[in-house]
Amino acid sequence: MVIYDARPLRAAAQVVLDLVVVGGLVAAVLLGRAVSASISALADIGGRVHEQGSAFEDQLRRTADALGDVPLVGRSVSAPLRDASRSAGSIAAAGTHQQEETLRLAHLLGTSLAVVLVVVLVAVWLRYRGRFVRRATATRRLAEGPAGTELLAVRALTTRDAAGRLGADVVERWRRGDPATVAALADLERLRSGLRVAGPTRS
Repeated sequence: MVIYDARPLRAAAQVVLDLVVVGGLVAAVLLGRAVSASISALADIGGRVHEQGSAFEDQLRRTADALGDVPLVGRSVSAPLRDASRSAGSIAAAGTHQQEETLRLAHLLGTSLAVVLVVVLVAVWLRYRGRFVRRATATRRLAEGPAGTELLAVRALTTRDAAGRLGADVVERWRRGDPATVAALADLERLRSGLRVAGPTRS
């Protein structure tokens, strides 16, 4: 597999892009975690509501139990307190629900943000780097196969203006099977694909 261009400047640009993408992936994960942590902090409100509501519920229930033992008026006096205790229990349950939903939302938003950023960065990498890797690897595989030089020469003639570099009679020389012309055309295709050239074009 060919990862980097044989041309130094393009290889340097590819290395920079790779580093930027890797740094971006790390930053995306950290940003997602930071967003999740920030939203999760709001869950503390629900936790405090649950804690205070539960404490108030328990206090009202114990007071109602104590007043319920009072002869004659105990039941009538304790009844409102028991109703208030149930209301406090509902408030505590609402706090628990709010805490759970906030934590779920924090996880969802943090994860979604990280995933979106990662997908965008990977798409950018595939757009600019994946295409090069596929093309360069395929070209090298073709060059190493049977009649690879001849096939690269044909591809150079059909995909670029070889005559501008190798002379107006390049097609005629290729038809005659001139070895130097075939090698030069093959090197043009190697160079276009980011591979090291092996013929006269290299100089």
